[in-house]
Amino acid sequence: MNSIIHYLLIQNQYLLQIISFLFKFICKFIPLKQFAFDDSHSPEYQKFTIDKPPHIVKHDVWHYLDYIPYIKAKYDIDIKPINRRNPCNIPDDAICPCCNAPKEYLYRNNGSKGQLWCKVCSNKFNPKESRFTKLHSLRCPYCNHILVPKKDRKHFTVHKCVNKKCSYYLQNLKKIKKSDLDKPYGKNKYKLHYIYREFGNDFFKMDINSLPKNASSIRFRKKVLILWVCVLHIMSISTYL
Repeated sequence: MNSIIHYLLIQNQYLLQIISFLFKFICKFIPLKQFAFDDSHSPEYQKFTIDKPPHIVKHDVWHYLDYIPYIKAKYDIDIKPINRRNPCNIPDDAICPCCNAPKEYLYRNNGSKGQLWCKVCSNKFNPKESRFTKLHSLRCPYCNHILVPKKDRKHFTVHKCVNKKCSYYLQNLKKIKKSDLDKPYGKNKYKLHYIYREFGNDFFKMDINSLPKNASSIRFRKKVLILWVCVLHIMSISTYL
């Protein structure tokens, strides 16, 4: 048993010498700039890169009864109900979706097209739209444009920046080949727009014991675990020799 341990220690010292020699050789003769391969900057591999996280803009919900005194105290502007000269055809139950201002503070902004304008918060809206129901919005970190949900998968939603003037899009557009630009769907081979995947699963509430049978497990067998302990123990002994 002692001879086996002695042999393993000698082999370990020999391997450490080889690793040290290779490490010195790499540091001396291989410049670090060569690690930045051209393939990593190629547009063909853009799909494998990880983008920056988006800007999350939180929408503060104001109530008109709180917003009117706030404007009065800060800007000394008194917001009063609209003094109408002509009959108003706005429905009596119409309210501003942003600050809940009633009909007395709403204008008919574009005639018969249905858009209203709130005098309190100065927001233009259509009573049929639901964009004010969102508590937050995702924006592109490069152009601050609102991300548009494009694909709804099982566990995540794909958001995309569709702004054609985005700096991220224009920079990637310069990298692709001109021959692909002439083709009808040549640009589809590349990832040009900023993309973000919003996962809907709460990973903190996942039960690891309820994983499916075909899921991989990190449990080691008893013999493999004992072998790893012996190897680590031998390596720790060799460091002190």
